[in-house]
Amino acid sequence: MNLYVSTYLLAAALLALGVAFAFFTGAFKKPAFGFLRSTKAAVVTFGGGGLWFLYMLSQLGEADFGEIKLALIAVFGAAGILAFFYFKDFLSVRGLAVLALIFSNEFLKSAFLQEPESRLVLVTLTYALIIAALYLGALPYRLRDFFNYLYEKPVRAKAFGGILCACAAALGIASIFY
Repeated sequence: MNLYVSTYLLAAALLALGVAFAFFTGAFKKPAFGFLRSTKAAVVTFGGGGLWFLYMLSQLGEADFGEIKLALIAVFGAAGILAFFYFKDFLSVRGLAVLALIFSNEFLKSAFLQEPESRLVLVTLTYALIIAALYLGALPYRLRDFFNYLYEKPVRAKAFGGILCACAAALGIASIFY
């Protein structure tokens, strides 16, 4: 993934969420809360993140894990499958955190040792995404608390959507200077 693709991918994701929160506040409330405990969303996010992680493990060389690479793939694969049976609650939020961390890895690799200083907008927003993913991966119920806070007053959801749209615009403007 190159710098342009990663910038536009993150900008598109932020813009989509921003528009949903800012302009479709009432209509987006039910899907947002429904996502938290959705089995279908868990299969997509946690299953997709788990498969991508297993693929990344399979691509590591001999110097990384040597002889135990297949054992690690088996252990992490079994843990991923067992999570669907024993950690059902907020599994979609954990899966979203896994996907955010994996995408963050790709975003940071695309910006590594690139010349333009404007790439730091992407890097800064990516590190904010990493912090949010680590926090929500450890405490997934806090996303429910955040949604409760946002939707307590509709202006909060609109302001949050505006902030996300502004971050997307900042990424778009930064990409002009690449």
